[in-house]
Amino acid sequence: MVEMSNGCICCSLREDLLIEVRKLAEEGRFDYLLIESTGIGEPMPVAATFDFEDEEGQSLNSVAKIDTMVTVVDALNLLADFNSQDLLAHRGQTAGDEDNRSLANLLAEQIEFADVIVVNKIDLVSGVQKQAVISAIKALNPVAEIIEATQGNVQLKKILGTGKFDLEQASAMPGWARELEGKHTPETEEYGIESFVLRSREPLHPQRFAELMDSDIPGLLRAKGYVWLASRPSWGGEFLSRGAREHA
Repeated sequence: MVEMSNGCICCSLREDLLIEVRKLAEEGRFDYLLIESTGIGEPMPVAATFDFEDEEGQSLNSVAKIDTMVTVVDALNLLADFNSQDLLAHRGQTAGDEDNRSLANLLAEQIEFADVIVVNKIDLVSGVQKQAVISAIKALNPVAEIIEATQGNVQLKKILGTGKFDLEQASAMPGWARELEGKHTPETEEYGIESFVLRSREPLHPQRFAELMDSDIPGLLRAKGYVWLASRPSWGGEFLSRGAREHA
């Protein structure tokens, strides 16, 4: 086991990751390497590290490849955390003084990017709550394999040697992007979750949009897209929401 601390695995610790993975791979003693980031780690930058080239033009892809991206979900607390307004700083978990990410957005990104999602603590929730958790996950990532677990007990063959990971597909096709491309998965409707895409050639009314951002929308799980406001017709902005509060 090699521990890397006091930094971000995809920025200040990237060089350490490059060195350690290459060293372990070249030893030829291991079949698999499991990289476990912190709970506040974003999976996309970690995966992109394998494509990162150093000053000599070398990348980790020449000695190792990503096989599976796994996200572990706390079935007992997911829905409450997803609908909270907490920033990571409120939970005492940040990547630095300027880290102003919200807990719910991070959870959504971790779920959207995964190939396999382990729903842990399944023994601590009711059947109704389990169904709600599963439905939320399927809405965010309709293609990932979902594994129910107790005390993190998962068969290794489910997370090692699966061959599921595809960087281009993973980064471009989270649940909301699939909706924009018309690739709707009816399975989510089975759990009472519906989705829609709003397309308009007319700019949005800035005041009404601001009021929407400041309001709570009951039942909202996730929204994402681009915004064009009438007050700034030459500008485009990104719209991102989760839980009950909007951000742009």
